Amino acid sequence: MHPALHLHLCPGARLLTEGEDWLIVRGADSVLRHRGSGPAARCLLQTLAGSGGRADALMTQAQATEPEVMGASLYYLLMALEQRGLLAYGLDQDGRRLATLEPMTPGFRALAPEVDAAASYRLSRFAALSRDGEATLVDCPLGHARLRLHDGRLAALVGLLARPQTAAGLADAALDLDPDTVAGLLRLLLSLPAIFPCDDAGLLPEDHDPALRQWEAHDLRFHARSRMGRHDYPLGATFRFVDDLPHAPAIKPAGAGARIALPQPDAGSTGPDFFAVVEARRSLRQPGAQPLTLAQLGHLLWHVARVQQHRPADPEDPRHYAATLRPVAGGGAMHELELYLTVTRCRGLEPALYRYDPLTHALEWITAPSAESAGLVRDTMRAAAMETPPDVVITLAARVARMSWKYESMAYAAILKHVGVLYQQCYLVATALGLSPCAIGAGHSDRFAAAVGTGYYEETSVGELALSGPPDAL
Repeated sequence: MHPALHLHLCPGARLLTEGEDWLIVRGADSVLRHRGSGPAARCLLQTLAGSGGRADALMTQAQATEPEVMGASLYYLLMALEQRGLLAYGLDQDGRRLATLEPMTPGFRALAPEVDAAASYRLSRFAALSRDGEATLVDCPLGHARLRLHDGRLAALVGLLARPQTAAGLADAALDLDPDTVAGLLRLLLSLPAIFPCDDAGLLPEDHDPALRQWEAHDLRFHARSRMGRHDYPLGATFRFVDDLPHAPAIKPAGAGARIALPQPDAGSTGPDFFAVVEARRSLRQPGAQPLTLAQLGHLLWHVARVQQHRPADPEDPRHYAATLRPVAGGGAMHELELYLTVTRCRGLEPALYRYDPLTHALEWITAPSAESAGLVRDTMRAAAMETPPDVVITLAARVARMSWKYESMAYAAILKHVGVLYQQCYLVATALGLSPCAIGAGHSDRFAAAVGTGYYEETSVGELALSGPPDAL
């Protein structure tokens, strides 16, 4: 069983005892119970949990503690560990660890077969290399494992696989790496899988798969890493920065700009039937003859984003962070989205760039119309095929640290879900008010940062919505 590879338990796997049984546990989904473990099985498991070793050496060491045990039972134990994704595989040369393959979920079943000397292999377009500590990490959302490259020579070989390569051809290009080591690297890459055999045209199976052809690499990687099932990274409310960094305030501090109070709806006012609003909701791209009014804008923002209740942080419990309740839903009551308004036409409000203050229900003046803010309007018109500038471009900007302080692996995914929730709320309220809303598919985050003066990585635009006054008769 994998005689050339160094076997040991995956990081995070633990040995536990329960009576005469030994349990190998890694997370909630990967558990192996070995019943009535004898000295040889216990020796094998303890060695795998420690320094590990090659399969033949592991067998010899374990059988020395219990000569009468059958070797087949120990090999069966190794196979059971492998089939549950509990074994990691090290590639060595001259006593030095060059690479380690680590299954991440029970979805990893077994190593790929030995490489075919006659086949050409090529890197998947979904594979990615990144730094992880002092190692180069290779992973691919098509599989359930990761490969740590501890030697830069192997990273160089992975780069060569952008073109079809045979094992012999890759070995010829290797620096001081023997052919068996190169073949071992290919086998680990096949096991991720990050490489595949290609045809004479250099095409991989993924190139013939209609579903995979329509995925972009960054989208599939984002999807796999922000959901459960294909990785073992922490996910969800881990509060990873609770002891290291302060949490961003629930309400962004006011800036120095002049403030314009917004009108509030009459307490007893009613609108059209809710389900009539739902049925009437449409994207309306062209402004009508009548401009948006300050009262209409104030009513929309009141029913979409104002702070209804502010719950301060508990100084005795750092995980009890400051939160707000608002008309729109927000995971964890974080409400990390800020609303910026580029106003081109609004009765009662001069054209400028503003930030909505949800606590005081006011607009905070940021800057007069500029080349950057005009660019935001042009971007919106181009994205929505508009012929005329909308009355207002509402830019949704995320204070990313507000989310990532608490949530891990899924913070940005949650932000985008919040964008969708806020879009829908804007649509429904605008429809009820008889206005013209249109959500935008993409915007220019660098241009937004330049216009507003925010840091791209601290508060960045994640959505846009065009808003205008009542539409002309359809």
